[in-house]
Amino acid sequence: MQFGVYGLRPEEKKYFAQWAEANAVTLRYHDDNLGAQKAADFAGEDAVVTLQTTPYPAAVFAEMKKAGVQYIALRNVGMDNVPFPVLAANGIKLSNVPAYSPQSIAEFAVSLTLQLVRGFGTLNRAIASHQYTEAMHLTGIELGTLTIGVVGTGRIGASAVQLFQGFGCTVLGYDPYPNPQLKNKIEYVDDLADLWPRVDVIDLHIPGTKENTHLIGAPEIAQMKPGVFLINTARGNLIDTNALLQGLADDHIGGAGIDTFEYENEVIDQWNRNEAPANKAYQTLMADPRVIFTPHIAYHTESAVENMVTVSLEQAKAFVQTGTAPHAVDVAKLAQAD
Repeated sequence: MQFGVYGLRPEEKKYFAQWAEANAVTLRYHDDNLGAQKAADFAGEDAVVTLQTTPYPAAVFAEMKKAGVQYIALRNVGMDNVPFPVLAANGIKLSNVPAYSPQSIAEFAVSLTLQLVRGFGTLNRAIASHQYTEAMHLTGIELGTLTIGVVGTGRIGASAVQLFQGFGCTVLGYDPYPNPQLKNKIEYVDDLADLWPRVDVIDLHIPGTKENTHLIGAPEIAQMKPGVFLINTARGNLIDTNALLQGLADDHIGGAGIDTFEYENEVIDQWNRNEAPANKAYQTLMADPRVIFTPHIAYHTESAVENMVTVSLEQAKAFVQTGTAPHAVDVAKLAQAD
């Protein structure tokens, strides 16, 4: 049995090697993302194990089909970059890793919030320019005095709720499918319009579906409290970046923690080359000390990386041995909805 590993990252290699030795499976490592390969590149591979945030080009799946590769195991949960109709047309089955480490992302969201309410962006810039008196007089906000709105209360959102409550925060939640485990722990609102004006921090943990695109735009920001903090460790399309920039310019938004960026696909090649992106929205956000910008790393802990690797490999192995996998997704159904 042989799997092709695409988009290999250095920190993943030891976990791949450990699993391969324990399971007597051969792994072929590829640093490149899945996209430009031809059928010959897949020769000998029984399944593909891949991770990337950029869109998967349609043409590569036809090449996989030519090579007889029927299975793809994603090393992540997000599938908004997958063209399901193309997979369905080529008879390719797909799995993901539905929860590699909810705690990792929840902790990161809380850490972004802590930095924002204590003004770390302004603080760090003041110290870097030797403006120590400015730094010493910077007045922050205690996190426990704030009301947090957690949008999406699945595994990650539930972990975030627990962490925020540990600081003494009041937490409101919104989810079309409320989490039974949180029923008696937080107040759920039935409509986001009821959430926006009541909270000091909005923490997003929902998928980046088409329906959720620009969930937060100018009309929603206008309903929020002046000085509201926005936290996005979910998907970049959830926030209308132009509306975010205007909210910051008007001082209606007090700060933003952005780990997932709406125009990430435009800047990721420059990130990978350690170059400063030319995207104007990115530059404006980076120049604002009220914004903490990180490159889609909220999930990235040792525990999460190990889980992403091992769970995805287990899915690939199950596919090859049985034709299905525990975390297989319904490609045909998703293709119809796409």
